[in-house]
Amino acid sequence: MKVTVGHVMDKIKEIKRTDDNFPVQLRHISGCPERLFVRGQIKSLTQQPLIAVVGTRRMTNYGEAVIRRFVPTWVRHGIGIVSGLALGTDALVHLATLEANGLTIGILGSGVDQKSVTPRTNSRLAERIISSGGALASEYPDGTQPQPYHFPARNRIVAGLTLATVVIEAPIKSGALITAKFALDFGQEVFAVPGPITVETSRGTNWLIAQGAHPLLEPEDLLEVLGIEKIPTRQILPPNVQDGRLLNIVRLGSTTPDELAERSGLDIGQVLVALSELEVAGLVSRTGDKFTAN
Repeated sequence: MKVTVGHVMDKIKEIKRTDDNFPVQLRHISGCPERLFVRGQIKSLTQQPLIAVVGTRRMTNYGEAVIRRFVPTWVRHGIGIVSGLALGTDALVHLATLEANGLTIGILGSGVDQKSVTPRTNSRLAERIISSGGALASEYPDGTQPQPYHFPARNRIVAGLTLATVVIEAPIKSGALITAKFALDFGQEVFAVPGPITVETSRGTNWLIAQGAHPLLEPEDLLEVLGIEKIPTRQILPPNVQDGRLLNIVRLGSTTPDELAERSGLDIGQVLVALSELEVAGLVSRTGDKFTAN
């Protein structure tokens, strides 16, 4: 594994298909990339379950309402959310996941370095994804600017990392449908949110349902199909965003306060206070100097 040296939060790691920490789910798809460049937590790419949630850049109020209703439920059930960091649906999916203190991963059609992340309006969102314990990933090296043909290729990685692909809204000709078709080719589940037949952004999702995709009427529909055990609806994270960020990192593996400080960019005092709050809330346990998520 090759690492580009920089600040701890800005290190870019190169992982090859033959490396042990390359995502197993992705390794077995047709057209698997030979390498990935990752900024953030590599372990987040191998967390399961992961689902892809995608849709149109021209998101409607209906699509926004669906995202804000569905994503928090999936986060409460321990599901990580993968999307493409594009405008519209992708950006809100990442944001809604972060607001629910969940784990999210952005797959890019450019380099993952700060200067290459596009669109530039999502740069701050990209940094939040990383600092929360998630990651940005791409098959393109530092400094690569996006090209039109990068995005269909990017979509196969979005689908390939995950157990299922959810399409919120999409016209017939859209990148979201390309992602769904990759998921079908990989033998994965595809879900689509139905919408009015008179609305362009629902034509693609309605078409997917007509082709056999699972109609997604409630967030629990996905849990049932994937066999993810339902848990009582409750607030499992303290309201402090800092605590949620650290918990996401602890969920990736047992770790010490010093390691948490390094990975999160927080000072050790902040980490110790947050760990105490998480321990009192019953969300982490301590064994010696290491903390593990419950």
